[in-house]
Amino acid sequence: MSAHLHYLRRFSFHALAISLLGFGLILNGFRVCEPAVAQAQNGEATFAGIRDLMYRQKYDEAITRLERVLEVDPRNGEALTYLATAHLYQGLHFTKAQDDFKEAFKAGGGATFFVTHSHENFSTGDMVDYCRGWLHLRADGVEFVPIEGGHGFKSKYNELQEFKINRLSKRVFHIRIGEKSQNFRGRSNSEAEPLLIVALFKSFSRS
Repeated sequence: MSAHLHYLRRFSFHALAISLLGFGLILNGFRVCEPAVAQAQNGEATFAGIRDLMYRQKYDEAITRLERVLEVDPRNGEALTYLATAHLYQGLHFTKAQDDFKEAFKAGGGATFFVTHSHENFSTGDMVDYCRGWLHLRADGVEFVPIEGGHGFKSKYNELQEFKINRLSKRVFHIRIGEKSQNFRGRSNSEAEPLLIVALFKSFSRS
């Protein structure tokens, strides 16, 4: 009888251990299968991936990922910013984009644009010497982050001498820091995008 009870106890212990192990594997399986956005909804790695999708003009996929972030954190300022960017370049609705970026700014984000940065003094036609990257307008100032190369910069609004549309080409705007002007053209290559960027600069820098 004693041997039988000992066997039953050993069997129960092993069954419990196997059950706990199986539950742990199932739980870990769910975690592995979670989308990357859900695992790092507030991390820079998430937004770097979203910027890459927008760089490759995969706006629908970028919007889907951003909406997942916002389902968990509806007032995530950076997610709202990039959602406005994706919608802007997808549909080129500049008036709506202005409202969306202002809402993102109120939530702690701002505005982001994909731009071409000319390395020449003036740019009225096709840019020959240039790099491309992301122009960010946030509460603490403006930042240009090139995809490659070393022409990036970050400045507070009160450090900028000018932020205006160029006189020779309405599709180009410039930012003057000290004695140097940085010339940019938006991805849409339209006159509306520089107008939007300059308007948002004026709005954000006064806040």
